[in-house]
Amino acid sequence: MNLKLASLAALAALVATPALAQTFTPDDLIHRHLDFMAKGDADGIANDFAPDGVAVFGATAAVGRDAVRAQFARMVSNPGTRAIKADKIWSEKNVGYLQWEAGPVHGTDVFVIHDNKIQFQSAFIAGPPPAAPK
Repeated sequence: MNLKLASLAALAALVATPALAQTFTPDDLIHRHLDFMAKGDADGIANDFAPDGVAVFGATAAVGRDAVRAQFARMVSNPGTRAIKADKIWSEKNVGYLQWEAGPVHGTDVFVIHDNKIQFQSAFIAGPPPAAPK
């Protein structure tokens, strides 16, 4: 009888113990971000953002997961945007950096990570000058 009670107690403890959440480094989240971009998965990208996360690209800011999802859905609909090649990924504490290129366009993204989620992302993008009007 005691063995059955001990077994039941052990089983109850296992069920009651929450699964350990996976911890992502800034580098991990940047690699996931790039994988989701390549797949055109705006939902995957948005789900890596905090519910109140912010993504800033030029004069456009998306605040909140739904706005981030919509912003990235527009971005990944362009095959050129999905062809980003990472040149370098590095991090310091909870800040990750991505240096990338996509054809003639080059950029650097900064990611601020908090509680395993992207709290803030901004991109600094440079490309060739616009063609002169004919």
